[in-house]
Amino acid sequence: MTTELPGRRGGRQRDPATDSAIIDAVLDMVAAGATLTGLSLVTIAKQAGVSRNSVYRRWKTKDELYLDVLEAINKRRPSPTGADTRGDLALLLQALAERVADKRASSMLRALNAEAATFPRLHSRYFEEIVTPRREAMNRVLRRGVERGEIRPDVDPDLISELLVSPLLARMASGSTDQLDPEQASRRIIDLVLDGAAPAPN
Repeated sequence: MTTELPGRRGGRQRDPATDSAIIDAVLDMVAAGATLTGLSLVTIAKQAGVSRNSVYRRWKTKDELYLDVLEAINKRRPSPTGADTRGDLALLLQALAERVADKRASSMLRALNAEAATFPRLHSRYFEEIVTPRREAMNRVLRRGVERGEIRPDVDPDLISELLVSPLLARMASGSTDQLDPEQASRRIIDLVLDGAAPAPN
């Protein structure tokens, strides 16, 4: 499976095939047990079958490369329609579940968490640029649910979003993702959480 890099950096036009080969090399090696600290740009270039200069021209540091790897495994954020709270949440949560179920993606995320102290800037940028926008999108859906009367107004949207993502993050942290069905898991979690947050029947 080839991983495409979202367009983020400006400058000279780059060959997408080379970008993908380098990113795939990182994901393959991390999934096989390599650590982020242990990898070098030279080793990554060799695994990708490209020259060292091809890597160095694109990324001056491992932090820069790893951030692009993290962007590549985090699909572009789905766009909720605003028509249905459960449907919009399912759209967002399933995107997370798909990343968790993907062995290479979940291995990369576990490696990032395990080595956060070694890569503090990378860890911080990952949350600022990738996690936070997705969390804000989920909170907007939840606030609309409150406005529609589908969720009790006394329930904190931040708490609900944490309850929604925590089961998936726990599966990722433990590595027990082989039997995970992203669509089914997402809908079950949403039903359990929203049923508890729904207004009492009149």
